[in-house]
Amino acid sequence: MRLNLLLLLLIGLFACKSNKKTPVNAQTPAADRPMIQLQTTGCRGYCPVYRLLVFENGKVEYEGIRNMERMGKAEFQLTPTELSALSRRVEAVNLWQFPTEIPTHIADAPGFTLTAYRAGLSHAVSGSADVPMQLLVLQNDLKDLAEAHGFVVKRGVNPNEKNENSAQVIVKLKPEVNAGNWIIPFRQHNGLQLVRRLGEANIWLISYSPDSIQEKLLLEMLKADDEVLEAQPNRETQQRN
Repeated sequence: MRLNLLLLLLIGLFACKSNKKTPVNAQTPAADRPMIQLQTTGCRGYCPVYRLLVFENGKVEYEGIRNMERMGKAEFQLTPTELSALSRRVEAVNLWQFPTEIPTHIADAPGFTLTAYRAGLSHAVSGSADVPMQLLVLQNDLKDLAEAHGFVVKRGVNPNEKNENSAQVIVKLKPEVNAGNWIIPFRQHNGLQLVRRLGEANIWLISYSPDSIQEKLLLEMLKADDEVLEAQPNRETQQRN
């Protein structure tokens, strides 16, 4: 009888121990733990719209959303020195002390949202030009880091502007293809740039430098791509909507 009671007691203790929950954040690698994020919003002009998400291990996820030189998603890695300096800045600013929204009296000023992460929780602070200096400094630090790694975020680009030294082609992508991600290898090797989307279908106006690649060769290369449905020259750019 005593043996059975002892056995039941041991089983109960083991069950209680197994049911204890460990905070998810404690088991999550630094590569998967976000630290700070910057998300910008647009304006009536060509303000850059993008997202930067920095993880505790220094990995940075970039997403160019609108009016960006580099569209789509990409990643870069901060150096240990950069990560250390940014971590100190995030801690010093302490976003958790600010309200979730800081009102502005400036019309049509581009806005931004800074989001801090800690122990599985997050706190977002949205504002515009007239926010506390600490927030502007943190935002500028993130911009400087992106620029240092080759991501232009301090100025937007006019998606309708055609470079005098460039030519254009029209490309129809498969419906499920993300144009910003698709063009990354073409931009890196041949200097292609998304100009604008043409209509609701996944059809895009794309610029390139004739000095870098001939139109015939470019069209052949695009048509051979599995994600491209159709590619053709753009002869009358000014007449297209």
